[in-house]
Amino acid sequence: MNLTDPAAKMRGLSARQRSALDAMGIVTVRDLLFHFPFRHDDFSNLASLAELQSGAEATIVAKIGKMRSRRSFRRRMNVTEAELDDGTGTITAIWFNQPYLTKYLKTGETYRFAGKVAKTKFGLRLSNPLYGSEGGDSRVVNPFMPVYPLSSGISQHVLRRLVRDAMPAAEDLEEHLSEDILDNHGLMSLQDAVRSIHFPEVGKERDEAIRRLAFDELLRLQLVVGRTKKLRAGKTAPAVPFDQTAVSEFVASLPFTLTGDQKRAAWEAIRDMEKGAPMHRLLDGDVGSGKTAVAAIAAADAAAAGYQTVIMAPTEILAFQHFKTLGMLFGRKMKLALWTNAYKRSRSGGRETDCKGKAAAARLAARIADGKIPVIVGTHALVEKGLEFSRLALVVIDEQHRFGVRTRKLLCGKGAAGGLEPHLLSMTATPIPRSLALTIYGDLDLSLLKEKPKDRQRITTKVVSPRGREKAYGFIRQQLAAGRQAFVVCPLIDKSDMLGVTSVTEEHERLKREVFADVEVGMLHGRMSAAEKEKVMGRFREGECAVLVSTSVVEVGVDVPNATVMCVEGADRFGLAQLHQFRGRVGRGEHRSYCFLFPASEGVTVRERLLAMEATDDGFALAEKDLKMRGPGDLLGEEQSGHFPALRMASAADMGLIRDAREAAQKILEEDPDISKNSALREFVGDSVEAAHLE
Repeated sequence: MNLTDPAAKMRGLSARQRSALDAMGIVTVRDLLFHFPFRHDDFSNLASLAELQSGAEATIVAKIGKMRSRRSFRRRMNVTEAELDDGTGTITAIWFNQPYLTKYLKTGETYRFAGKVAKTKFGLRLSNPLYGSEGGDSRVVNPFMPVYPLSSGISQHVLRRLVRDAMPAAEDLEEHLSEDILDNHGLMSLQDAVRSIHFPEVGKERDEAIRRLAFDELLRLQLVVGRTKKLRAGKTAPAVPFDQTAVSEFVASLPFTLTGDQKRAAWEAIRDMEKGAPMHRLLDGDVGSGKTAVAAIAAADAAAAGYQTVIMAPTEILAFQHFKTLGMLFGRKMKLALWTNAYKRSRSGGRETDCKGKAAAARLAARIADGKIPVIVGTHALVEKGLEFSRLALVVIDEQHRFGVRTRKLLCGKGAAGGLEPHLLSMTATPIPRSLALTIYGDLDLSLLKEKPKDRQRITTKVVSPRGREKAYGFIRQQLAAGRQAFVVCPLIDKSDMLGVTSVTEEHERLKREVFADVEVGMLHGRMSAAEKEKVMGRFREGECAVLVSTSVVEVGVDVPNATVMCVEGADRFGLAQLHQFRGRVGRGEHRSYCFLFPASEGVTVRERLLAMEATDDGFALAEKDLKMRGPGDLLGEEQSGHFPALRMASAADMGLIRDAREAAQKILEEDPDISKNSALREFVGDSVEAAHLE
């Protein structure tokens, strides 16, 4: 077996399991080796049966006395039981829906078992324990058992066997770090790290493997950041002169008072745009902190100098919301255009015009290309052929982590003023801890918006148990009776028996039929057409629809001041940062607002996470907690991989390792700016360096 062998060709795999590997991106044996566990269950401490206590995770060595498999009609599942004896006592091990165990486990033989001890009316039980004989058995219970991310169709048991069978191929892994870097930073070899991350024998071995692989992730990231900075150093941008009169008049016309953070961030952007070097600034703000107003100030300054601004959003709902919000902020003084696949619209003198049909769209495109419209809002459609800009000086990317670097590059290259590089202002509505922002976005200058407008109210948040659901519904009905509206967010569009979480379609039917039968209940999800989405959102904005059941498409950009209740079904399926975004959809008007979190599962960790939502409305504090509990991948989202390599093993809180990786990256780039001398390192960094070249 070698690293390039197809993983799907490994022994004992069914067609469904091969399909699951494909879905997980595991194509080769190398992919399998680099599919790292997200945790290890610690079974290193053996215990005797006499020592066992309810609730404990235990590992025992015991002989099987009797064993049987039966069908439980009450539970509608197969139950397999085995009596275990280690000489100090006895216990019954019980497995559900695993009738094949009677083929592997034999009466009178001794095995190692590891699982959770549960107390029942029949005494202590070992629930669904892992099992195996000592030695090379693929079902052996390691001292630290890897727990892998899975896809439907494959189990931990099968994946562990595949990884164990692939281990000999780890010998062929080529080391991409020099001996100097390994020695200076006390790192184990790549071969040892890959072996140890899967099946460590002791805790220290596992920790050292994690440290080495985390260093690799951070090094790759720092090489991309360093390479990107070097490539940008020689570029020039239009120097936009600060028009104090125009900006002051615009700020004075706003229907609210800017916060200190907004003033600071707007001034930082204006000052950057005055320079001849392209601005690359990240506007990182909490929910409701007013990022759009900051972007509008920068756009007003650019327009005063005769330049254009383009604002790109990831969804049509968000683009439409920005178009409406900017129209309100600019009033009659600024011409705007909305450009998405579904909508072509212009706004001039306070009046909006739909540009329906090819001829009207072509006329709008011509006005944009001539520079007659200074601010253009849109989606990915902005980068398509047929739309050009005239004197583009500022590009604003909202929810920037949802766009790949190629999309940003295409947009920045369309009609830039004088052929120069436009200034780039990236915005994110997901508060990112400063440590993580400086690690991930080290090539960007950072502006933080932590301060919220003084009139922004705090939203009462409650985690609702199954017993409290009816009481919560009663309260929501009171809100609806008072003329207010409510959101209900679900994790899925359609029902999935496998995941066991609430879907939009079934919840919409249930609420309409059983809970809110006397009001209109709308439905919104990503598979609907743009026209259907806008019709539903229009009815909700106008108050014609009282309850909107939706997927996470309402996460950002939806502004309905009359909505006072946010309900999140399957709340444990979302990160704290995303829950905070959902909560931010209410509390935007004068009425007191509420957020109810309905978890699909229970447990200490789930409750601890969700109770953090009750304790604070500080998005940055929640992001810090999410970072510690779930990791940076959950906070940033999968789309980030289009720009920077993902962090799976590394923690942005480990500033010491970050400094080590930055130091190593700087040394590498000083000696080898193109990363061309070390072929193994170049292959390791791979597409991430190519992405940097696009900048």
